[in-house]
Amino acid sequence: WWNENGKATLLGVVIALSGYGGWMGWTSHQKSVMGSAADIYQQMVAADNAGEVAKVVEYGEALQKNYPNTVYGVFAAMGLAKAAVVSNDLPRATELLGWAQSQKPDDALLPLVNLRLAQLQFAQGEMDKALITVSQIQKGEAWKTDANELRGDILLAQGKSAEASDSYSAALEALDKSGGSQEKRASLEMKLSNLGKPAVDKTVISGGKL
Repeated sequence: WWNENGKATLLGVVIALSGYGGWMGWTSHQKSVMGSAADIYQQMVAADNAGEVAKVVEYGEALQKNYPNTVYGVFAAMGLAKAAVVSNDLPRATELLGWAQSQKPDDALLPLVNLRLAQLQFAQGEMDKALITVSQIQKGEAWKTDANELRGDILLAQGKSAEASDSYSAALEALDKSGGSQEKRASLEMKLSNLGKPAVDKTVISGGKL
């Protein structure tokens, strides 16, 4: 399983971590954070968009050092983690996300940090650690689909097909509640099908078509 899906998992981590810049709008209400931190972070995002890895590292490390207990410090760690993944330095990326987790970010952000950390642990074959990390994603309905899917992937890699199937089914249930994409539904249904368990489309049932 890992030989077939490992590269896809790593690619997903890079793509997911690329989204850290999109949280900038959410942080606009963090009035307690000094404006200079916001300026540095904006420069970091601009450098990332321009592919200037050295600048990303420079700005990110400055934010980590000078604003460790702020949302900007956490975002900086996520940006640095992305750069580390691109450089294939997964241990460094894991260390950075572990640091971000230790800063106890807001409940709106912590699930994302835990999810990305679990993905990196999984990518390095640290299955038990990844399961522990993903199990910490308790808050935020929006994260339950991805969390359950990742848990299923980990369990499947461990050879626990029945438990993996349950996790994929839970991911589908969460997807139905959150109104997720059809592309994600198709992916989860394929994983269930590969395990010999067809998915039940609850939208069809609720529509009275069965």
